[in-house]
Amino acid sequence: MPEAFDFAVPPFDRLTPDERTTLARSLDIGVYAKDTPVLARDEAADCLFIVQKGLVQERHHGETAAAFGPGDSFDLRALFGRSPNHSFVAAEDTVCHLLPRPVLVELARANPAFGELICEAFAERLRAAANERSNREMAALTMARVREAYLHPPVYVEASATLRDAALAMKTQQASSVLVRDGARTGILTGTDLRDRVVLDGLPVTTAVGPLARYELIELDRDELLFNALILMTKHSVRRIVITEAGKIAGLLEQIDLLSALSNHSQVIALQVDRAESTEDLRKASADTVGLIRTLHVTGVRVPFIADLVTELNRKIFRRLFELVAPPDLLANSCLLVMGSEGRGEQLLKTDQDNGLILRDGYECPDLPRITADFSRHLEEFGYPPCPGNIMVSNPEWTKSLSAYKDAIFNWIHRPDEAAQLNLAIFYDAAAVAGDTGLLDEARGYLMARLSDNSGFFSHFARPTLAFDTPSGLFSTLFDRRGAQPIDIKKAGIFPIVHGIRALALEKHMTETNTVERIWALADKRVLDRKLAGELAEAFTFLSTLRLKARIDAAHEVKIDNTVRPAEMTKLDRDQFNDCLALVKAFKEFVSYHFHLNMH
Repeated sequence: MPEAFDFAVPPFDRLTPDERTTLARSLDIGVYAKDTPVLARDEAADCLFIVQKGLVQERHHGETAAAFGPGDSFDLRALFGRSPNHSFVAAEDTVCHLLPRPVLVELARANPAFGELICEAFAERLRAAANERSNREMAALTMARVREAYLHPPVYVEASATLRDAALAMKTQQASSVLVRDGARTGILTGTDLRDRVVLDGLPVTTAVGPLARYELIELDRDELLFNALILMTKHSVRRIVITEAGKIAGLLEQIDLLSALSNHSQVIALQVDRAESTEDLRKASADTVGLIRTLHVTGVRVPFIADLVTELNRKIFRRLFELVAPPDLLANSCLLVMGSEGRGEQLLKTDQDNGLILRDGYECPDLPRITADFSRHLEEFGYPPCPGNIMVSNPEWTKSLSAYKDAIFNWIHRPDEAAQLNLAIFYDAAAVAGDTGLLDEARGYLMARLSDNSGFFSHFARPTLAFDTPSGLFSTLFDRRGAQPIDIKKAGIFPIVHGIRALALEKHMTETNTVERIWALADKRVLDRKLAGELAEAFTFLSTLRLKARIDAAHEVKIDNTVRPAEMTKLDRDQFNDCLALVKAFKEFVSYHFHLNMH
């Protein structure tokens, strides 16, 4: 039996003597040296960890989100829900009691008081995670505009229409009100008005709506702040206002949608995606993500948070689109993948499509070419440009059976030409967004099993890290002639970090896909020291922020590239940019030494 367990710590103080004996007999013990992982990112837990001595830190993107000392327990989310995108690392030499999940469940079932506290703790952790995200997003929403909220399309009836006609129009259009046209003026009649007039006042349903409508509309321009809409609704005690654009009615803003936008703006877009009944509905929801990104960015929300949010929304959009264009049997027998920056969860504004489809062995879909072509075409209509390398589901090379993917993986590893290395890198970053995710799990498992310890292979795979020049020391003054030249920030800074880290992660057979997550996982494995890991994570975030700013500033242009102009930066940004490029050069030297690239 492990060292004495402290039953005075809640919720274990609620256990009976017999239950304490049961718990004590089932306990195991874990010993963790300083800086070693206790529970890795996205790792499912089969026990509850209770710290007996030492300190465990919960880390997210390299930052400490929580700390657990003697008597504290973790992680109920990994035990009962989806494993969070966090890791738990021993901050000093640590000993934990390990309580198996089945025993915890049985104790919670048998002892309602104990079970209630366990449930409350689980719910509290979920609320804390939700509040952290909500608070950061709310800071941005103080500047949110009406155009970023969901507007209900206006439904019109003529003044001569009857109450029955108005009710039918609301039902058909799933609206809660109609706008009444009476010559040059426009009024409004709501569902509540209909109820009061017919049920309470007893008016016949053949009564004309013209005299019953209210013609003093409460209007607000689409570019006004959402908070101004809230003030108007509060002042006039109404549940909806009319939104105008260029002097014309653009739609109606309902109170419920306004409150949803102000409480969690991303949820409005997510709701639009979930409710989309057509590709046109989905296109409109997709267009709203750009406004959300702008709002979050201009109000200072950090790029990692924006990327997390956009990743969730994009994957919802891709999943819903696939559900709309694919028949149920295809959904059940395939797995839709996103790859590249989208697979890594690092896509901000809409970039090239990088997707594929794994089909179950033996399954055939006669209409597959049309379905995959429609999927790629709709994404292009949503603003995602076709991939120049044709890495899309519409290309049969990226829509094929699981066995065919395994054959491709074998060739990428054992015949590593330039194209094979690119394909392997893209596939290694893949994430499943729809269909049977087990198909990707099996393909990725095959990839890991086929990897050997052949240093020559990993050297070839890592070599593109050095493919592009990374300038440094260019910007001594604002008027430096070289500093005035545009720099491709992706080639000079972002790609070397992404691919260098990807090569190190692949060598260690790691399953993380996000670059920052890979950085900290490599630090946990002591491939990178924690100081370098922190500097790389910060540099990657800063360079991504500069890239996003350049893209937002250039969003009105037809072509959006990755160039930044140091001479146009503030001195602080320019100095930090120069420091980041110097760090990238040092990291490239580290990768070169690690993989012996100078020897090939």
